[in-house]
Amino acid sequence: MLHGRFGTLLRRRGMTVLLGERIVERARAALSRLFDDAAVGGIDMRVVEGIVHPLMGALREGGVQGWLVLVHAHKSQDVVQHSLHVAGLAANFAHHLGLSDRDCVTLVRAGLLHDIGKARIPRAILDKPGALTAAEMALMRTHAAIGHEILLESGMRDPIVLAVARHHHEMLDGSGYPDRRAGGAIRELVRLTTVCDIYAALTELRPYRTWMTRADALAILREMAPTRLDPVLVQAFEASLDASFARETARTVRLSPPVVRRALCDGGPL
Repeated sequence: MLHGRFGTLLRRRGMTVLLGERIVERARAALSRLFDDAAVGGIDMRVVEGIVHPLMGALREGGVQGWLVLVHAHKSQDVVQHSLHVAGLAANFAHHLGLSDRDCVTLVRAGLLHDIGKARIPRAILDKPGALTAAEMALMRTHAAIGHEILLESGMRDPIVLAVARHHHEMLDGSGYPDRRAGGAIRELVRLTTVCDIYAALTELRPYRTWMTRADALAILREMAPTRLDPVLVQAFEASLDASFARETARTVRLSPPVVRRALCDGGPL
């Protein structure tokens, strides 16, 4: 039997991994049911609340790298797994930026629900091993507006969660979708989630390509800045991947307080 501090650390690490695995599996099961419900109607927001705080607990115990290992370990790298991936990255990034616990919880909800509209996209398109045709791509791109509609119909009123669902594919140069928003018309917390979303997608195994390394994915994010992505957020996101899950460790950059306060409190135009 191992004794002393080393033994304690090893036992705690084992317990942390086991706890993290259980949290991921339970969150995946709950989120899968949510996507099934969204395919035919509204969703129960109480299910989302049952995922948020366990996810944050797993991040505090194992850090973002531990969370990413657990997420990638699952054999099915589908839209549910992607949503868990984005939610963990967003929570870690928010803490790294020094945002409040309230903001962090909001961004976890947004990450979990940002792709809920894909519940109504045909599986043949979601799982297609090759490139999408123009018509298939047009249908795929409807998921952002569909997700926004599902959330509204389900009683979601949080302006950030709604904005992330609809605008997480908008780009600073106006080349995104569905509303071709540009620059300051895209909320900063949406920009933050977009960086997490793109990084997650690039580092996941997809039917049409293998996963990218961290270095290659970050290189693409840098190439997309400053025309399409916020360069300050891209730089801060890279730093957040190596930071522990605590606000005291970094605070390297802050979102503009008036903008964040306005986005969280008064909602503004969607």
